[in-house]
Amino acid sequence: MLTLDITKKLKDFSIDVTLDIGGEIAVLFGPSGAGKTTMLNCISGLSKPDSGRIVLNERVLFQDREQSIAVQKRNIGYLFQDYALFPHMTIKKNITYGMKDEALVHQLVEVVGIGHLLASYPHQISGGEKQRAALVRALATKPDALLLDEPFSSLDKKTKDECQNELLRLHSIWNIPIILVTHDYNEAVKLGNRILRMEDGKIINS
Repeated sequence: MLTLDITKKLKDFSIDVTLDIGGEIAVLFGPSGAGKTTMLNCISGLSKPDSGRIVLNERVLFQDREQSIAVQKRNIGYLFQDYALFPHMTIKKNITYGMKDEALVHQLVEVVGIGHLLASYPHQISGGEKQRAALVRALATKPDALLLDEPFSSLDKKTKDECQNELLRLHSIWNIPIILVTHDYNEAVKLGNRILRMEDGKIINS
């Protein structure tokens, strides 16, 4: 269970979100600049809320006036919109960084079709290939929660379908909270147990 009750002031508005996400995939919809990525950053620990509380599986990750749990200790998988691969590492090293399950890594590499890229560096591969590598890395840590920011937007239809199906399969096994940001309505309907719309920092339906 991921419990979120936070506020954070941005330039034009404040994020004010109260949300409980169990073992489900919650799809976050909304216009650009609505605060979706900032909300994910607060959950991951990359950004600090001004006030409130974030709890994952009874572990308090953030609470007012208390020391927050560091990013690397939260065990949250995060697929960034810009992939955030380490440029000095090969794709294989990027994927296996923080790895827990070698068999799972091999399986994911096969599903997304990047076996032939493992010896390459990020600057040598395409945007879609980077996205697939980043997806494998986010899943390979077997996280307690997973944050996906437009995870399949650069993929061709066949690879997108395969990655979506693998995400659903893994979620059926792990039953962890997943928050997925997408602008693709069909993707939202296929993957989401719940669709949340965000405008000006607030969830307007749930």
